[in-house]
Amino acid sequence: VLVSVSSDQYMPRATITGFDESVKYNPTEGAFTAIYFKATSPDPDRTIEQTAWSVGDGQSAGLLGKPSGAPSPMLVDLGKTRPNAVYRLKLMVTDSIGSTSSTVVSLTTNGPPTSGTFAVAPYRGTALETEFEFLLDGWSDDVDDYPLTYTYGYRLVQDAALTPLVADQYASAWFLTT
Repeated sequence: VLVSVSSDQYMPRATITGFDESVKYNPTEGAFTAIYFKATSPDPDRTIEQTAWSVGDGQSAGLLGKPSGAPSPMLVDLGKTRPNAVYRLKLMVTDSIGSTSSTVVSLTTNGPPTSGTFAVAPYRGTALETEFEFLLDGWSDDVDDYPLTYTYGYRLVQDAALTPLVADQYASAWFLTT
């Protein structure tokens, strides 16, 4: 925790007005979250001249979905985040005489389930002709991520797109489909 003390009773104020730090965000390409904020001055003779966002780790280039000084809300590009990470985003405001104030908000990303195994039998077959059995065992995740869901699909050799067979199947020991 960084504490700065100033004798200026009219320091500008940086306030986060709309963001839930208890939420875990999925690092998903093309998805964004918004952080709403206010920058104010208690002195009517001073104006806010600048707002600037920065990311605490210094290695998260492109994480902000708008220029650093853009007006509220600031957008965070979730596709540029890593699983199981905590990002500390700092908002600094500067008023017309150069006084500054800042606040920090934490954004936590979710991670994938761990420790499980996945098996399919038979190993090869033809879609819509061969009956496949999927066996899932031992997967675990954070309590607030349950129930686990799975998406099954297949890929054509020349096509990179995944064609779903069954989407969002609740976790079970096994699943059978053609």
